[in-house]
Amino acid sequence: MPFQEPCRTEAIEYARKDLPGDLGWHIEFFDFIGDVGLRRRIGQEFYAARQLYKLWEGLRIEENWALQAQIQLQVQQYASIYEASIHHLLFVEARESPHVQSLFEFEALVERPLPAHIMDRIRRLDNVDANKIIGAVRQTRRTVESKIRFDSKVDAAIDLGVINADLGHEIQSFYSARNYIHIHAELRQKDLQWQLSFARDAYRRLLPFREQASKWLAGRSET
Repeated sequence: MPFQEPCRTEAIEYARKDLPGDLGWHIEFFDFIGDVGLRRRIGQEFYAARQLYKLWEGLRIEENWALQAQIQLQVQQYASIYEASIHHLLFVEARESPHVQSLFEFEALVERPLPAHIMDRIRRLDNVDANKIIGAVRQTRRTVESKIRFDSKVDAAIDLGVINADLGHEIQSFYSARNYIHIHAELRQKDLQWQLSFARDAYRRLLPFREQASKWLAGRSET
């Protein structure tokens, strides 16, 4: 059952009172995202992240399980925001760029039968099982968007000038931090203060991310 009034209203007001604006403000924070539907979804995630953080802050549960839950949720939310934003900037705004097109390419070893005279020489070798020898050549193959690694996307964003290298490397670390807050990894990594820093910094870097992405987009529109 829900909290009784006025407790419910007081909790909601506490979570919202220090925010810079309402849901609309948080959506427009991402005004550099041209896709209106995506902008709204990212803004909602930002608004939710801020309110949930304030609720946890107000509860003041100074126990490791509570801190761990707060960290996990915050890092996941901000990592998703960065991922969705960078994906849009690359694959919508800069899709035809060589930096972006190269993300679809990868080198792979492709099986190719060896010439008969080479196989004959291999069969004559001592202690070699010719049946286990496979010929291969290195070829360029293409992949799809969903299989492109996030760190590769960030590297492309840096190369394009969407964001600078320092910010890009931090964003990569936020995304990687999700792996450190999974249960088994968390049991190995016990430094909660180290993990809390990722959640705090992920929020604080949103403003420079917005400023740099907006500046990049403005520069593209002028050319």
